[in-house]
Amino acid sequence: MPQEGAKGTGKELAQVHHEKAKAALLAMKEFKPYLEGIERDIIRTSRKFSNKEIAQGVQLATTGIHEALHYVTIVAKVIEKTERAVAKRNTSPDSSALSTGETLV
Repeated sequence: MPQEGAKGTGKELAQVHHEKAKAALLAMKEFKPYLEGIERDIIRTSRKFSNKEIAQGVQLATTGIHEALHYVTIVAKVIEKTERAVAKRNTSPDSSALSTGETLV
């Protein structure tokens, strides 16, 4: 009997984990265009100024944004691969719905 309760709890935990992973991927998908927009705005604004220090600061900011976008993509891929591995490991009918193969970011 205790094992049945543990299985139910395990499935519930897996579902909660899946929902959190899905929410994180969705947040990253929404955050990526925001960062890209800021990067474009900064570059556009920097063209208005001829000051070398301003140009260097803008370059540093755009480089940081570009790096952040790169890491968001890496984290999204890790989450997706983890989700596929967990879904593959679980053989129950419910777990087959967890692996969609979709790339959100």
